[in-house]
Amino acid sequence: MKKEKGSGILGGLFIVVLGIGLLWYNEGRTVKATRGIMQAEKEFIEVSNTKIDSKNDGKLVATSGKLILPEEEVTDSVFGVSAKTAKLLRKVETYQWKENCTTDDNNKETCTYKKEWDEGITDSSEFKESGHENPSEAKYEERIFTADPVKVEEFELNSDQVKRLTANEKITDLKDIEEDKGLHKSSYYYTDVKEDTPEIGNVRISFYYNNYKTVSVLAVQSDNSFNTYVSKTGYKINEVVEGKHSGKEILQNLSNSNKTLKWILRIAGTFLIIAGLGSLISPLQRLANYIPIIGTIFGWITGLATFLVGLAISLIVIALAWFRYRPIMSICIIAAGVGLYVLSRYLNKDKKIEEKQ
Repeated sequence: MKKEKGSGILGGLFIVVLGIGLLWYNEGRTVKATRGIMQAEKEFIEVSNTKIDSKNDGKLVATSGKLILPEEEVTDSVFGVSAKTAKLLRKVETYQWKENCTTDDNNKETCTYKKEWDEGITDSSEFKESGHENPSEAKYEERIFTADPVKVEEFELNSDQVKRLTANEKITDLKDIEEDKGLHKSSYYYTDVKEDTPEIGNVRISFYYNNYKTVSVLAVQSDNSFNTYVSKTGYKINEVVEGKHSGKEILQNLSNSNKTLKWILRIAGTFLIIAGLGSLISPLQRLANYIPIIGTIFGWITGLATFLVGLAISLIVIALAWFRYRPIMSICIIAAGVGLYVLSRYLNKDKKIEEKQ
């Protein structure tokens, strides 16, 4: 019992600290990205894709046009798979064990295991239960193959930009493969599965390619190619997207993505703090559960108080992180956080009065 109580407290503290760290990082990241995008909006210029002006070297430029590929196809020489594309991806999946562990209200951990296809190899030496061993490494590696050169009219994409293109189409007409590889063609895969019954360690290999016809670029012009733009805050921009888009549209998409990520991480950080606080008081909750009515009342009050305190801590962390950049907004957020904390103290005071009665 003492061991469970100690581990619950230490685990709770760790989760609270993790949540605070995530919120602090997220607010700094958000400000960095927001200011970087605002700076880029003031500096970028739209340029022609057919006539390169050397005066724009070192400037943030936006352009779009037809994606021009070399005559030679991109080929994976190991499997003989080829495509007329800027990028070819060999995807490797291994049939392996996956572990999922959950903890109930009594701090009892239960782990379940299932077999599934997944990229990479899950280290089974870290599993809580033995008897679910995965191979130490995959039989084949995932690989990316790219064309050279890849152009947007007169501009040439650099190798990093080509690699970051999305391999968005699956190759569905695979040819038969040599028997000496120990693989055979099955549907859209090369695999070593026998009789459609996979076993741990089996692999299946599929291929994807990029089929963009036109692309838009937002990056720093460097002769007839591009480099990464770095803002004063350190925010980096080197965008290659499908279709024809203006620089303003690309930056708007970056801004929207930044806002979405901001709220995802804010919610995740706040949830971690509340969950950590709940873990800290879980030993008291287990004791209170021995008295059904008291346990229910105690759980409801402490649950609400934990939520309010966790939310208050989150708001204060967010406000402190923004204080340097948005002092007025920070003061308002801190005031809201303090108000929630006072409310939670009031609820705790009522709880103590009820316990005395």
